Amino acid sequence: MSTIKKKVLRALFRNIAILGAPFMLSAKGRARFREYFDGRIISLYRDDIETFVARYPRVWSEEDTLQHIIQHRSSICRFGDGEFKLMVGERHKSFQDVNTALNNRMLEVLHSREPNTLIAIHPVRDFDGLGRIWQKFIIRIGREVLQLLELERDYPSMGAFRVLPDESREALVARIQLIKQIWDGRKILLVVGTNSRFTFEEELFNNAQSVDFLYAPAKNAFNEYDDIVKRITEYDKGEYLIMPVLGPTATILAHDLAQRGYQAIDFGQMPGTFRRAKRKLFGNEAYIIDELLIPREPQPPE
Repeated sequence: MSTIKKKVLRALFRNIAILGAPFMLSAKGRARFREYFDGRIISLYRDDIETFVARYPRVWSEEDTLQHIIQHRSSICRFGDGEFKLMVGERHKSFQDVNTALNNRMLEVLHSREPNTLIAIHPVRDFDGLGRIWQKFIIRIGREVLQLLELERDYPSMGAFRVLPDESREALVARIQLIKQIWDGRKILLVVGTNSRFTFEEELFNNAQSVDFLYAPAKNAFNEYDDIVKRITEYDKGEYLIMPVLGPTATILAHDLAQRGYQAIDFGQMPGTFRRAKRKLFGNEAYIIDELLIPREPQPPE
């Protein structure tokens, strides 16, 4: 099918979904109506999505990425759909408006090869594993994203703190125990947005020596970037692991702080992902996994 015909059909399906959904009698009905036409669009573009998957760079496993951070005390900068949207000129719906200076810095970081700073991207491994959000994302701006990446480069996985196993309780606990090795017995500085949706989970951080918070704007934090860096660097780089949770600004912060001698983890909303995994596996996102509250002896890196 020609590209023009696909575009015409895609526009038709989208308009039907937008105009028809309000006539559905329930929220579930409206969601199913929209999902049906999303599915039609994805089926229409499946060959294009498969081509994107085939061309996409190789991405490490989440476990390999975490083990590397633990063994080398690496910093990590993470590029997901939000960062890529901004870099091709789309507005990020929650954290950051399009900003040319920010985009230039993100491009600089994406192409960085600084020693011991991991540049991590979204894991794209097969069509079915993409999920509906990324399938639609690829249809819209996949070509532009491939142009941003070094296709022969191997990248760590940004899913190290974003993708948690939810197929079994044992797998989830094992992954969280692995992640917690990063800050075992260390001082943490969490750099978070004021009144953001970040939640402190005792199960994640009970093995840290201490946890401090530094607050910054929850949206458009890059507008106050220099001030944020100044306040962070008042903390001793020999003592503190810095963990920014500020959307795309955190990606740049992790890179720049690593250059100043800090270990910095672009952490993202990992506690929220943890709570969703608990809701699926335990039936309640507030469920406390006692095993994760038991202090563990530090384990040597494998």
